[in-house]
Amino acid sequence: MATKAEDLQLGNYKFGWHDESSSVFVPKKGLSEDVVREISALKDEPKWMLDLRLRSYQQFLRRPMPSWGGDLSKILFDDIYYFIRSTEKQANSWEDLPADIKNTYDRLGIPEAEKQRLVAGVAAQYECLAGDTRVWTANRGLAAIKEIEPGDVVFALDEDSGRFVPAPVKSAAQTDVRQTYRVTVNGRTIRATDNHPFLTLSDERKPERQRARYARRWKTVGELRVGDLVAVPRDVPGFGAAMALPTLSDPHGRTRTRVPSETSVDLLWLLGLFVGDGSLQSAGRTHRVQFAIPASQPQLRDELTRVVRDLFGLTAIAADDARIVLNSRALVEWISDLGFVGTALTKQVPAWVFSLPLDQRLAFLGGWVDADGYVGPAVSDPMSITSGNRPLLEQASELALLAGLRTSGPFEFSSKHPFDPERRIIGFRLLVTGPFERVGCRNPARTERYGRRRYAHSNTSARGTTFRGHTTDHLGFARVTAIEEGDFEPVYDIEVDGPHNFVAEGMVVHNSEVVYHKVREDLEAQGVIFLDTDTALREHPDLFREHFTKVIPANDNKFAALNTAVWSGGSFIWIPEGVKVDVPLQAYFRINQQNMGQFERTLIIAEPGSYVHYVEGCTAPIYSSDSLHSAVVEIIVKPGARVRYTTIQNWSNNVYNLVTKRAAAYEDATMEWIDGNIGSKLTMKYPAVWLMGRGARGEVLSVAFAGDGQHQDAGAKMVHHAPDTSSQIISKSVSQGHGRTSYRGLVDVAEGAHRVKSNVVCDALLLDETARSDTYPYMNIAEDDAQIGHEASVSRIGEEQLFYLQSRGVEEFEAQAMIVRGFIEPISKELPMEYSVELNRLISLNMEGSVG
Repeated sequence: MATKAEDLQLGNYKFGWHDESSSVFVPKKGLSEDVVREISALKDEPKWMLDLRLRSYQQFLRRPMPSWGGDLSKILFDDIYYFIRSTEKQANSWEDLPADIKNTYDRLGIPEAEKQRLVAGVAAQYECLAGDTRVWTANRGLAAIKEIEPGDVVFALDEDSGRFVPAPVKSAAQTDVRQTYRVTVNGRTIRATDNHPFLTLSDERKPERQRARYARRWKTVGELRVGDLVAVPRDVPGFGAAMALPTLSDPHGRTRTRVPSETSVDLLWLLGLFVGDGSLQSAGRTHRVQFAIPASQPQLRDELTRVVRDLFGLTAIAADDARIVLNSRALVEWISDLGFVGTALTKQVPAWVFSLPLDQRLAFLGGWVDADGYVGPAVSDPMSITSGNRPLLEQASELALLAGLRTSGPFEFSSKHPFDPERRIIGFRLLVTGPFERVGCRNPARTERYGRRRYAHSNTSARGTTFRGHTTDHLGFARVTAIEEGDFEPVYDIEVDGPHNFVAEGMVVHNSEVVYHKVREDLEAQGVIFLDTDTALREHPDLFREHFTKVIPANDNKFAALNTAVWSGGSFIWIPEGVKVDVPLQAYFRINQQNMGQFERTLIIAEPGSYVHYVEGCTAPIYSSDSLHSAVVEIIVKPGARVRYTTIQNWSNNVYNLVTKRAAAYEDATMEWIDGNIGSKLTMKYPAVWLMGRGARGEVLSVAFAGDGQHQDAGAKMVHHAPDTSSQIISKSVSQGHGRTSYRGLVDVAEGAHRVKSNVVCDALLLDETARSDTYPYMNIAEDDAQIGHEASVSRIGEEQLFYLQSRGVEEFEAQAMIVRGFIEPISKELPMEYSVELNRLISLNMEGSVG
């Protein structure tokens, strides 16, 4: 079905997977030994891989630039970013894919039933957070995402129940350097890349309706607007466990002080009181713990005295009207061992406090507020904590948030100095709202005001807009108040098992994901390995090293050497003996940055008697300068195995697409290349099969579509090293405007390879007088009994064909498209349904607006 012709022209490249570009690795352009070393170091690769990269870099420098094919003189190797890195995320269904990828398939008209079959591996830089982003964890409180490790447990939203549940982290990684944006939501601030999704409440009312109609939707930072509603936790499930405590250091048995064996509510209240207004003193023979509790608070002094006696068997002494002291060297050392050290301006809350049970964490906050806090007298007043130590108040905020409270600040304020009216004191204040009566305060000056309080933020309404039907006791929503452009900085991803989201900086964000893969459980049980190439090197080093560069050596050609020096990403597949994978394994790669080089490396090993069909798609958005795609694909098809490799490449017309693809097929093995090439400035790609064993078979089916100013120099190579082998090459090309297609193929029959059969068919279709098609067949036959066939044809769309279709009501453009679709039908019928529809749709889109 045609769309508006004026919007769709081949040279404009308006369709395909086209998303907002995001920088991936920006420290430096250009290629050098330092860049190669940096790539390997960032990936933490073994030494053998670094050595291979360095040798390949030297081979790249020595190898000449190809002098045949297209014009490569304008490739600026020093103006390219050479590093792209991806991590892995499992996508279990069509619904798990992000909206930008699903929208692509909708645009291409792929049937709904076919979408459900999609299993994707998308090497797109996707969803990253700044390294210091605080993630809510159930095992160690708030932790910076750069410190998160596999095995940590985060809080994730179960979108069906609206409750937060603990979810384990499966993987974590830095994904290099990218631009971030600061998103502020009702006092919370997070820095994220422009394509990181947030859970939102979207007003989806119809244009003529006045009443809001809300639905939960995932929106990327790039889609967010000030005023949007973002999901925030109102409460999280209880977590944590009491911690075993160290014993006293008393080698001579002289102290009468005793200490508890594990944490308790009383102990944590006391330690919170200490953080607020306590200190340690050790000088000469004086060793004491002291608390700044004035005599005007006798009930608080009494409670402190009781707790000290019960916990340590000590007597608290009122040193003066301002202090309570505990004289015990052993207790001073014990409290220091727990991590409570420093002055009022340097104190920190030890990390272990964040992993305690909720009642103990609330008691700790309560003691802190009793010492250094305040509860206002008005019914709507918040709780506050004041300190000159801003980082300490930020930790108080973390504790409050993890307890289901809301915080604002810390913010700076100043006040007069009590003894010098010319000076002002700078301090910081943290406000706490929500159900803070849960905080375990024991100071009557705080607790007596709890009952008067009537106000609590609910996150179920904002600015008069009610959306309670979409909230729960655990989930609320808050307004975006600001979105600001940030800096380029290191960014990080984590992969969360289960709901695939987590809470960061008090907001619900989507599970970070870059590469989508799916291998069904039954295939995993049979031992199928389907990973991104970086992960495969890390997790299967012996299998990887055994096969890497064995089909395509690093010095095979200049661009194979370049790829081996700087490769990143791609797919690794290993199919065990006898296993037949009955659904295509799919992957998708896109260039996501101007002047970016994409150098994915794909390695497929099919053990004897196995079968796999691998499908990949490639694309790039439009940029003002050129990009380079130089991939390498190695396939090993062992005896009796069969591999089909399908590629649909839809590049913009500023991409140099220079790819080396080769398979080695052994006895009775079958290798099939199905290749669709659309767009690019220049494509040079010649899928090859080395037929190494008796009875091996190779097949290449390719179609190329060249628009105005584009050159598709494509073809195939069949090299027969063994007797009784056979091959077939079917090449279809379509040229439009000033576009040029070239078939460049090789059939080589080695000495001793008897009874070889090979057939080559090259058909070209020219849509305009200025279009061009060339054929460059190469034959090297060393045995007389080989049966070799070659036929080539060049044709134009006939006026009679167009008249016939138009006389039956078909518009001229659609008539042309129907003829082209019929021309490429031998290729498209071999594709999976969704890719066949896509290929036909893309060609139709590329032709629209070109008639006449």
